Amino acid sequence: MHPGGGAGSERQDQPPLEADLRRDALDATPDCVKFLSPDGRVMHMNRAGCDALGVSPANGFGMPWLGLLPEDVRPLGEEALRQAAQGENARFLGRSETGVGAVHWDNLLTPLSDSEGRVISIMCVSRDTTAQNRLERGLEEAASRDKLLAREMQHRIKNVFSVFAGLIQLAERQADLSGDPRSATTILREKLAALGRASDAAFAEEPIDPSALDSVDLETLVRSVLLPYGERCQIDGPRTVIAQQLISVFALVLHELATNSVKYGGLKLREGNVVVSWERGEDALQFVWTERGGPEILSSPAGLGFGSQMTDRLVRSIGGRIERTWHPEGLVVELTVPDLLAPSKES
Repeated sequence: MHPGGGAGSERQDQPPLEADLRRDALDATPDCVKFLSPDGRVMHMNRAGCDALGVSPANGFGMPWLGLLPEDVRPLGEEALRQAAQGENARFLGRSETGVGAVHWDNLLTPLSDSEGRVISIMCVSRDTTAQNRLERGLEEAASRDKLLAREMQHRIKNVFSVFAGLIQLAERQADLSGDPRSATTILREKLAALGRASDAAFAEEPIDPSALDSVDLETLVRSVLLPYGERCQIDGPRTVIAQQLISVFALVLHELATNSVKYGGLKLREGNVVVSWERGEDALQFVWTERGGPEILSSPAGLGFGSQMTDRLVRSIGGRIERTWHPEGLVVELTVPDLLAPSKES
């Protein structure tokens, strides 16, 4: 019996019991087993193969195999079939669509030849790799998250050094104005302590003050975050209470803006400053950050830095938006977030 004769059409002299055993053995395996002609027609499929490709064994076989594959998978199947028809083992990753979603397959095509080396049939064994693919995707997503966290940590560390350098400069300038250089260390210590308190407020899982469980005063939050920069930051806005869900958003955005201002903008030069203002609309809060007196801006940057991208994602995650405009005299940032304490939000 030649290698291709087992699952195609049983030979006339083959005992019926042996043919049944061979068919039952093929049907028992969860792998999809198909026997193809060299030109790609289905000679026989086991039960798993029929189920995967939606073919009824009662209708017989002889249909083109490639036509049973999803359209985007056919080029891979066609190349594998060509290789197998030339006597080479071939392999490709495929997919079939079922009522519960896509099933992924690892397809191995093995040519079956006669005694003279001519390919008379091709055995294609397809193994379900859906669970493995799901695991691999999970590992890739986890690796991507780890990479993102590593980049953010690197960015934050660089920002820490930049903030410290900026605070040292601010403390030295303030000490020079007071005429007592020895006070620079004291001023710096106070600014670092204020920055630490602002960081605690931004990252605390629960508010320290039990009375602030539902809301916090926006001016208090802004002043606590910008306290290290002293009078260089002017605050102008009506008394506004914001929902606690917005505390981390405002604190992180303010911290990022102040950090970039120390490095590039209004807080970099002695005569520079920042004006922070806000107003409450019907169902949204409009917050404006305006820098003046920093290095002249000749053009808008080609792209945003990693920290700005992260804060933008954070703002979008709560349904807000943030817009930046680079004027020659300084950066203007407009932040709009939903007012979670508006009557329409409370109902």
